[in-house]
Amino acid sequence: MSQQSSNNTYKSRELLSALAAYDLWFYLAWLDIRLRYRRSKIGPLWITISMAVFCVLLGAVYSQLWKADIAEYLPFLSVGYVMWMLFSSMLADFPNLYVDNASFLKDIKINPLTILFRVVARNVLTFLHNALIIVGIYLYFKIVPGIVVLLVFPGLLLVLLNLVAIGVSLSIIGARFRDITQITLSVIQILFFVTPIMYFPRLVKSNSWVLAVNPFAYYLDLVRSPLLGSSPAPRSWIAATLTLVLLGIFAAWLYERKSHRIQFWV
Repeated sequence: MSQQSSNNTYKSRELLSALAAYDLWFYLAWLDIRLRYRRSKIGPLWITISMAVFCVLLGAVYSQLWKADIAEYLPFLSVGYVMWMLFSSMLADFPNLYVDNASFLKDIKINPLTILFRVVARNVLTFLHNALIIVGIYLYFKIVPGIVVLLVFPGLLLVLLNLVAIGVSLSIIGARFRDITQITLSVIQILFFVTPIMYFPRLVKSNSWVLAVNPFAYYLDLVRSPLLGSSPAPRSWIAATLTLVLLGIFAAWLYERKSHRIQFWV
């Protein structure tokens, strides 16, 4: 019992030390972005431009398919797609997280959670400059979300905590089983079509399992609704909190049991 308590204390210290090293993983995340676009004149804004073109073209087509006013549909689609890129990019990075950073793990003593936070920070930075699309939508359609927009901060924080919990588990499992990468990519493709990104949730029955069992539908609502001037549904807060508890417990258990084997798996 004392040994288990000692392990729990050690893992808690690992988490705290990784959080305290925010300057390190933030710098590494910024360096990743700079190196990736080092010979580009406008850098990562290429992603933002391509996303903006995609949203405008898709919005023009799908607003007619859904018979919706483009002033309603294009902001809905744009905000949803920007958020989805944050979700999908993180999920795609997590399975190969430790495999891609095997040299760090084998050559130097480094906290595995520092590597995880580096990837999270990199994707959040990318999300922030992609949010310029949302600013453009506000200006073009003269959208003023009001004071309710402040709910985006606790909503986004809750979503990121869920993604971190997913990342802890997925990165460890991905280090042990390399097939997890392909499985994850397939799941991401399926989730894109069943999550209300391109279609309004009101077009689906309220008791439909498509939305009820999809946690990303709730995560999306927590961020998109405040940005569009409405409060997220109470069930979104409840569902996101519940998944955080469940995912957090599983991630803590898995990290405690298997994190010391990561160096041998990669």
